[in-house]
Amino acid sequence: MIERVTWETCPRCGHATAVAWIDGRPVEVDCPSGCRLSPADFLQEAARTKHRTSSLSRWSATVSRWR
Repeated sequence: MIERVTWETCPRCGHATAVAWIDGRPVEVDCPSGCRLSPADFLQEAARTKHRTSSLSRWSATVSRWR
């Protein structure tokens, strides 16, 4: 059973991506842009791109796409 779902920034396209978690580990990643990321891919790519932008700039970019 999935513990929680959060919205994260897709490390490939920058859009908001749903990530399902169990015991602090991602178990499913669903990017509405069609990026096909496994949970392991998500962790690797998110760690690699995390330093490039701040969470505020990622959130602002996501919100601007909703308009």
